[in-house]
Formats: sequence, structure tokens, C-alpha cells
Amino acid sequence: MENYIIAVLVLILLALVIGLIYLINLINSLKTRKNIEEEDIKRLNEENTIRSKEIILEAEKKALQLQSETEKTLFSMRNELNQLEKNLITRQDLIDRRESSLELKYQDLEKQKSSLEQSKKDTSRIRQELSQKLDEISQLTKEEARNIVITKMTEDLKDEYARKIKEFENDFVLKSDEITKNILVESMERSAVDYVSETTITVFNIPNEDVKGKIIGKEGRNIKVFERLTGVDVLIDETPDSICLSCFDPVRRHVASLAMEKLVADGRIHPGRIEEVVLAVKKDVAKEIRKNGENLAFDAGFTNLDPGLIKLLGRFKYRTSYGQALDKHTMEVVNICGQIAGELGVNVKLAKKCALFHDVGKVLTHEIEGGHPELGVMIAEKFHLEEAVKNAMLAHHHLAEPICIESALVYIGDAISGARPGARFNSVDDYSKRVKALEDVAREYDGVKEVYAIHAGREVRVLVVPEKLQDKDITILAHDIAKKIHDTQTYAGTVKINVIRETRAEDIAK
Repeated sequence: MENYIIAVLVLILLALVIGLIYLINLINSLKTRKNIEEEDIKRLNEENTIRSKEIILEAEKKALQLQSETEKTLFSMRNELNQLEKNLITRQDLIDRRESSLELKYQDLEKQKSSLEQSKKDTSRIRQELSQKLDEISQLTKEEARNIVITKMTEDLKDEYARKIKEFENDFVLKSDEITKNILVESMERSAVDYVSETTITVFNIPNEDVKGKIIGKEGRNIKVFERLTGVDVLIDETPDSICLSCFDPVRRHVASLAMEKLVADGRIHPGRIEEVVLAVKKDVAKEIRKNGENLAFDAGFTNLDPGLIKLLGRFKYRTSYGQALDKHTMEVVNICGQIAGELGVNVKLAKKCALFHDVGKVLTHEIEGGHPELGVMIAEKFHLEEAVKNAMLAHHHLAEPICIESALVYIGDAISGARPGARFNSVDDYSKRVKALEDVAREYDGVKEVYAIHAGREVRVLVVPEKLQDKDITILAHDIAKKIHDTQTYAGTVKINVIRETRAEDIAK
């Protein structure tokens, strides 16, 4: 029994030990599971923390990316807004300008409307005035009515007239650049030559008064034969020891002078001897003319001209114009034109040829009716000269427009040769009268204070009263003075009109 109890106790004890062990194991297992769970929870927490951080970082990254994209979008939108704003401002400015333009146009229309209304009123007033003027004119003479109308038109068109003159002058200045470079004034100084005075009478000295009787002959027979053979008039007056040979043909006068010199030296004066001497002198003069022509052509640079042209050139020596010997004048123009043509690089030979023959018609003016330019063209056509030479003959007297620069140079050379001091014979009295006449023309105009003719009469300097004339008035005044001088005065070359209007203010610094 006791064994049974012990066995039961042992079993119970064993059961307790096993239970205790199980309980311990269960507790340990629970602790282990708790630790595991805690570790899992810790690990999960760590993982969650890491995951949260990753999510946060990803969210921050996405937030930054989104922020950047948003900023870019905002920047783009801001630029678009700025551009839209600028466009709106531009459109607004355009609208404002259009409004201003429309406003100005409206104002202009209003002004035009007012001007039109004023014009209507002025027209009505002018009609009334004209009606009154017509009533007045009906009682005036034709000349008085004409003067009234001209005065009215002159006053109304004065501003327009001055503007037109200024436009023409400006246009001329623009177009004259090419012409201006062609004028080399130094040429007239380099080509200065001597001149003789023009005359139609040759005074021939005789040894004594008895020779006059021989020259006259019985019943005037000798003098009649002499005049018939030479074509000159022999003037025998009371002047002691001299007779006069008068003729407009310088060659005839030269022949008569040489023939008379031989007859007086020989002492035998009768019709037969007169005829013999005159014929011999004519032959000598013909040879002299041919030689003169050859020399003139050679000096100009031409050696193969037609004999007919040589003969005409030879007569230049016996022809004068305004005191200028034609051969000297021609050579001066040839030299001037050649120098200018060389400077410009144009045809020098053609320019010299134009200059050489520009006055060739003058040797026939006493034989054939007509002006020397037209006669020169006839000669040029006869001897088949170039068109430029024909044109130069007409153009240097404004009878035609120059067709080439060589032709235009002749006008320049001729003007320089004729206008330079000493070129043409003038007495002191004639010079003084011409200068005074130029000054008197300018003094006739209202508002002119002082007038000075300077540079040997090639410039007229006019000082005006500034209170009486405006700037626009002096343009018209210069034009009017130039036109009146051109119409009423005789002068060589050109006359420059220089009108000066100035106001001065003076003060003293103390």
C-alpha cells in the first residue's frame, strides 16, 4: 500500500516535475516568442522606419521634382504672361497712336474744313474785290489795268517764286558737280597772250603833202583804180602827212596798206603801176595767209588739214573781236581746252579741234549774211568736220546743248579767254562806265543799301537793309538783278550777283 502510495506520489511528483518542466518550457517558449515578436516588431518598426524614410525621401524627391516642374511651368506661364502683357502694351500703344493719328486726322479735317470754309469766304471776298476791281478797271486804261493785275499776281506768288528759284538753284548745284570739276581757272593764267585793239581804219603815213596829189591822180583817176582793185575806201582829209584806208574786211585793208606802202616808196603812181602792185601784193598776202594758217594749225597740233581750212585759219590773224586778235584768242582757247581735257581724261585732240574752229565763221561774217556760229557750221559741213566740232560752234553761244564734254569745254575756254583781265581792249572811261552801269542796275531796287562791283566787274555785291527785306526776298532780288543785267548790259563772261542780308548785335562787357 505504501508502495502504491509512494508510486502514486512518485507519479504525482513526476507529473509535477514534468508539469513544472513543461511550464518552464512554456514560459521560456512564451519568452522566446515574446522576444521574437519583440524583435519582429522591432525589425518591423525598423523596416517601417526605413520604409517611411524611403517613402519620405521618395515623396520629397517627387515633391522637389514636382516643385521644379511647377516652377518651370510657372516661369513659362510668367514669360507667356509677360509676353502677353507686352503684346497688350504694344497693341495698346498702337491703339493709342491710331487714336492720336485719328485725332490728328480729325483735327486736320477740322482745319481743312475750317480752311475750306475760310477759302469759301476768301473766294467770296475776292469775288467781291474783283467785282469792285472790275468796276474800277472799267474806268482805267488797258495799261493801268494790266499793271494792277501784275502787281496783285506778283504779291500773291512771291513766296512760291522764291521757293521755285531756290529749288532751281539747288538742282543746278547738284547737277553742276560734274561741270564744276571741269573748270580749271588756272588755265587762263597759263595761257595769257597779247592782244591788239579792234579797228576798221588803217592810218597810213606819207612823206609829204605832195604824195596826196599823186595818190588822187588826174581827176581822181588813181584813187578810183586803187579803191576798185583793193575794195577799200581811201580817205584823204586835212590831216597832215597821213591818209586813211577804211574797210570792214581786214584782209583787204591789209592788202591796201601793203600796196600803198610800195606805191609811195616807188613813187610811180598811175593806174598800170597800181594794178601791177596790187596783184603782186595779193599773191604775197595769199602766201602769208596760207603760212599763217599752217602755223596756227601746227601750234594747235594739226598737220594734215584741208587746204581750204588752212586758208580760213590764216585769215584769223586779220580778224579781231572786241579788241581780241582772233588767232591769239583761238590759241588761248585751244590751250585752255587742251589742259582741261587732259585733267579730265577726255579726248584732248578733239577738244583742241573744237576750240580751233569754234570761231571760224567770223572770217566770213563780213562777206556772208548770218551769225558766225551758223557760218561756222556751214564751213564744218563743207569740209566734213566732226559733229562735236559743229556742236561746239553753236553751243559756245547757247544756240545748242553740248553733246559731249569736249564741246562743252569750248564754252568754258571761250568764257575764260574773253573774261580775264586784259583780254579785251577797254579804255579806262569805258571800264568805269561799265562798272557804274552794273552798280546802277542794282541800286534801282527797293531795300538796297550799298552796291559794289568788284573783280573787274565780274561780281556785284549788294548789301540790303535787313528790316526791309527777308531771306526769301533776297533770292528773288538776286535773280531779278541778274536778269536785268543780262537784258540791259554788255559784258564778257559772267557776272555773279551776291546779295548779302545780315543783322548785327553789339554789347560791351564791363
